[in-house]
Amino acid sequence: MGMNEQETRYHLIDPILRTKGYDDITKLKCETPAPVEPIGAKGRRKKGAGRTDYLLCVQVGNMPKPLPVAVLEAKKEDEDPLKGMQQAKSYAECTRFEVKYVFASNGHLYGEYDLFTQLQAGTFPLENFITHTDLTARYARNTGINLSAPEAKMLFMPDSPAWSRTRYYQDAAIRATFEKIILDVQKGEPPRVLLSLATGAGKTIIATNLLWRLNEAGQLGKPALFLCDRDELREQAYEKLSAAFGDNVRIVKTEKGENAAKNARIHIATYQTLGLDEETADEKLGSFLSEHYSNDAFSIIIIDECHRSAWGKWSEVLIRNPNAIHLGLTATPRKLSGTKQLPAEDAEITANNLHYFGEPVYEYTLVQAQEDGYLAACEIVKRKPNIDSRTFTRQDILNAKVLNIKTGRPLTEADLTKEEYTGKDFDDELFFEMRTPAMCDDLFQQLCENGGPEQKAIIFCNREIHAERVVMYMSNLYVKWCKANNKVPKDHYAFKCMGGPNNGADMIEPMRGSGERAFIACTVDLLEAGVDIERLNAVVFFRYLKSAIKFYQMVGRGTRIHEETEKYKFWLYDYTGVTDLFGTEFISKPRKPREGSGGGDEGGAGGGSGNDQPAVGEVFGHTVQITPQGRFILGSRDGKEVPIPIDEYRSEIIKRVLNEAHNLNDFKQLWIETRKRQLLITHLVNANYSPEVIQDVDKMTDYDLFDFFSHLGYKARALKRIERGEFYIDENRTWFDSIDKNAAIVLQALGHQFALGGTDALETGALWEVPEIKIAGGLNALRLLGSPNAIMKDAKERLFGI
Repeated sequence: MGMNEQETRYHLIDPILRTKGYDDITKLKCETPAPVEPIGAKGRRKKGAGRTDYLLCVQVGNMPKPLPVAVLEAKKEDEDPLKGMQQAKSYAECTRFEVKYVFASNGHLYGEYDLFTQLQAGTFPLENFITHTDLTARYARNTGINLSAPEAKMLFMPDSPAWSRTRYYQDAAIRATFEKIILDVQKGEPPRVLLSLATGAGKTIIATNLLWRLNEAGQLGKPALFLCDRDELREQAYEKLSAAFGDNVRIVKTEKGENAAKNARIHIATYQTLGLDEETADEKLGSFLSEHYSNDAFSIIIIDECHRSAWGKWSEVLIRNPNAIHLGLTATPRKLSGTKQLPAEDAEITANNLHYFGEPVYEYTLVQAQEDGYLAACEIVKRKPNIDSRTFTRQDILNAKVLNIKTGRPLTEADLTKEEYTGKDFDDELFFEMRTPAMCDDLFQQLCENGGPEQKAIIFCNREIHAERVVMYMSNLYVKWCKANNKVPKDHYAFKCMGGPNNGADMIEPMRGSGERAFIACTVDLLEAGVDIERLNAVVFFRYLKSAIKFYQMVGRGTRIHEETEKYKFWLYDYTGVTDLFGTEFISKPRKPREGSGGGDEGGAGGGSGNDQPAVGEVFGHTVQITPQGRFILGSRDGKEVPIPIDEYRSEIIKRVLNEAHNLNDFKQLWIETRKRQLLITHLVNANYSPEVIQDVDKMTDYDLFDFFSHLGYKARALKRIERGEFYIDENRTWFDSIDKNAAIVLQALGHQFALGGTDALETGALWEVPEIKIAGGLNALRLLGSPNAIMKDAKERLFGI
């Protein structure tokens, strides 16, 4: 019998690698947590370990850190080393780990994949494996990077002590950035770099360690500028950066008539503090920028959430620093259309991130992060008000005696700006008396069914007056629920969270940190980006959207895992069909200012209440019902996030089971053979299908997977674990009475253990440590009847009714 993967690596591969110049430093082990899955109200981590990957590194001189350049995959000794090395898989491995080569070996032969040629090769004898010296030269030759150049030092610098436990993708993003910087410098071009990582992946930590490594490599001759567009983002950046750089980090602001950051190495600024959002008569921009900073004042400018910035005039800071490194960070790189109205110079820089920065040098998606166990799984519940399918003409609304929602006075034809009003206008330009209450009542019931009403949620509303009404209805529903359940209402259950003073922004912190108050935040745009609320359980859309960029940013509020409360999943309640935007291109048109509303695809920070706003009407007398539109699991298809309908998810699982066993008897035989059963489960999991997800949805968690598959795939009667365990004991008493007493105790105990843990409980070493089994003699007791394996197979056949 050949060695397994771990044994092959230790006994066969590592000894040869040592002879080729690879030591422990140049073999890097990468481990991820167990993946997450959307089971239960809060989700859970899958059983077992996460991914374990090994990277081969090159070491140059006495540099403090080696540089990963290849994935090294160990195979079983008796397995073909080329098995599974498809070009697509190998390409994905290279891009995921930001390496250039993939090697796979069974300890005797090896194969390889080269990212540059995109060709596979092999097999070759492992004793002919490439040496460390030759791999270093090959990497330098293929990339075109001169590893002896001063700027190449950044590739070999360690992370900051404050953030030294980086995840593999964070390190990969930094290395990809440095490679692009070095190549641009060698070509005599100013470096322009774009990174695209899912919200919650830690882009600010990436920026911090990137700056640290640059500084350690002597490549931060001038200060660095971290540029963002919101105070919350600025504070989060300061927290991360100051943990690494200490007092060398300063926030840009006026202090005693001077720039408070003037002597710092790292400057953190918003566009507003630099004066980049000012509109002046002479159209001059950046008054603070021009007053306190000369041209080419920075070594590097990092633009956080650069997709948001494309609307502003932030290009001024880039124009004044043409020789600096320009690095854009985003979860949603923006492609723009129709930019003719922009000034030519701004169009050159701001109109198209991909045109200005180039394609992202590294990408890490939401689904990848979920597979790696770094971001929460997502279950989608789609609902819809029936009235949203209707269209109302201006005359329909006038006939309904529409009233001004603020004054109660009748509206005239002149007040109605559109010929027709459809669902996307409701609770925005036109309110229906019963629509918001119906949606709130339905949402509250969903919360009660999926974890209880006292969970953290953000409801995205159309405008401020809409948010105020949602707060009122959700608060009333909560008070009634508390009375019905003899509970004391907790403070600030639902609250409005908008921009401006005394408008709820002060509740963000208790929502983030407290489990006893501030549960439901009703907002328009304020919480769209830049606010980390790890314990957030649900994201709710009461508003329509067209922008995939805005949608992804909003969804990103729920993606973070919160270990303390065991939150590994977030719910996405979609009342307007916005989840259709999953997987779409990030293409949008330049924003047109929208007066009088905080809504719209690219609206501002919360919807004002100025006197020049158009009148908003309210229509009475229409009954509203909420209709279910299905439940979905967020998965991946062709590299894009896709909501997979529960019914489709279920049928795909069963189809794969039926392919392995065509009838119930074949399935029973497969199930009792541990290896075949485990291969079936592995096959499903590797295809990104978790049977336990459907068990949870179908309320079959009390059933073993055997009965789950038998019932759905073969229409057999399903028994709960406890029922099957008892059935096994009752139906086999004659057998137990006819055999050795101790053996009978062991075999009867199998029914008890199955009732507790299902099939898995019968196939673990812990089974033989169960007191009643151990006292009766365990395996030795079974040996009195013959081969323990044969006896266990007989018992399973009886258990599963063969």
